[in-house]
Amino acid sequence: MKHPIQYSICSIAIILFCIVTLAFILPLGQAISPLFGSMTGVANASYQHTSGYTPSAIAHIIAYTLKESILSVVIALIVGIPAAYFVSHKKIWICGILSSLAAVPLCIPPLIIALGYIATFGMAGSVNKLLMTVFHLQAPPITFLYSFWGIVITQGFYNFPIIMKTVADSWECLDTNQAEAAALLGASRWRIFRTITVFQLFPSIASASIPVFMYSFFSFMIVLMFGTIGGTTLEVAIYHAGRSILNFHSVAVLASIETATALSILVAYSLLEQKTLHRYGISFIQASRSKTKVTKKELISAIIFFSVIAVFFLVPLLSIAISSFSTTGAKQLTFTLSRWKKICTAKSFYAAVKNTFVTATCSSILSTVTGLVYALFLRVKNNTRKHPVMNSMLCTVPLLPMAVSSVVMGIGMTLLIKRGNPVHLILMQSALAAPFAFRQLYAPLNAIPQDTIDAARMLSKRGADIVFSILIPYCKTNIISALGFCFAISAGDATLPLVLAIHKFDTLSLYTYRLAGSYRFPEACACGLLLGALCMTVFSLSHKKNPTKERYQ
Repeated sequence: MKHPIQYSICSIAIILFCIVTLAFILPLGQAISPLFGSMTGVANASYQHTSGYTPSAIAHIIAYTLKESILSVVIALIVGIPAAYFVSHKKIWICGILSSLAAVPLCIPPLIIALGYIATFGMAGSVNKLLMTVFHLQAPPITFLYSFWGIVITQGFYNFPIIMKTVADSWECLDTNQAEAAALLGASRWRIFRTITVFQLFPSIASASIPVFMYSFFSFMIVLMFGTIGGTTLEVAIYHAGRSILNFHSVAVLASIETATALSILVAYSLLEQKTLHRYGISFIQASRSKTKVTKKELISAIIFFSVIAVFFLVPLLSIAISSFSTTGAKQLTFTLSRWKKICTAKSFYAAVKNTFVTATCSSILSTVTGLVYALFLRVKNNTRKHPVMNSMLCTVPLLPMAVSSVVMGIGMTLLIKRGNPVHLILMQSALAAPFAFRQLYAPLNAIPQDTIDAARMLSKRGADIVFSILIPYCKTNIISALGFCFAISAGDATLPLVLAIHKFDTLSLYTYRLAGSYRFPEACACGLLLGALCMTVFSLSHKKNPTKERYQ
């Protein structure tokens, strides 16, 4: 009875894989179909010839999107590389805090960070209140948040831990022979860094910069909350064209440009990663290295640097908790539970919590199964030594959903159906999260020696025996990690629920966004704190017992 059960499980997994794959292909195809003059069903019935974006407007949107994405990467690099130096070389207590918070961009939704920045740097934020009280000002002096630079600064500091962790892990493993030889010849530390070290670190810097660029390129919630008139990104423009003016031809044009750009970046990233796969990536386990104390010359610069990180990274996170437990408009900070009581007495809140658990759990299972099926297929059927080029192409295919935004998928689905429902939400979240599950599962599977699999084939000709006896047991901790990570992605996603506009259906992330949109920021911070704690807890528990060094692309 063992083999029929195994084959039944395999059949179910393959069916789920096909369903999730279709949930990606069909909405994407429908979203770009107006380019070819083919709109069917609901899409054709609801299409309106309204004024869309002119070529000059599209060019401006593309330039704006690229500008904010590139500058966000620059800020992340400016902060992340020095932070990587301190984390990998120095004994200082704040480095331990930064290392523990390196997973924040991976499991804390951008919406939560946006709330933290509003609570800190908003017109009624803690910084403006403090400055107005100390200097007796009538108007808030800090006004950068609701502008282009507000978007860039928020995204740069939100994503700098990705740069920090990736570069720090690489820095700890660098060969120091060249640097030591240069030091013996009298070269200064700065000259050694700019002539030797930076070139050794370049692959890891580029490897970390591309995901940060992708996150900034697809940024939606931060731009939606902080954007100004006259400045919009491709993501927000697609949402506006598809949900406001109902010009689906503009949606198709913008979606094609966005997807083509992201796909080219993704291919470049895959090629770069193939060259550095054995050395670079984000590890959730500290590498051992002899570290030194901060010298007196470094002390002042270290204080200034970490103060900036505290103000723009740690304080916004802390402000979310403070805002949810404090009153507004008082001269002194007064803690209260009234915000939590108001939320807990709302029936819609409990419905949002329930919906979040259901959709996130189902999405995490489906996306992990999808990623696992493809990863197992590559490991069992493909031989990297005989077909390295083909293997590289096959490894890139499951990453294609990373080049498609949630807004494009959501609008594409609304063109296929009359109204979205939770099932559609789960399927599309699974399709978009599946690449991340694949990345966490394929690396450990690929590390299994080929001799082990060949020996298993000699003992049993059934492929299911190899899968269930060797491959799955070997990567079971990675499966748990993938489940936790995909759960955090789904739970923190407010974009797809917003675009689908499911009738009387809220998740915690969408509920938080609506509270913020109605200027109920303390209550939004309370919901955001709960959502962030949920995502962080599930993510941490899923990685707690994983002994394998993992990386996140």
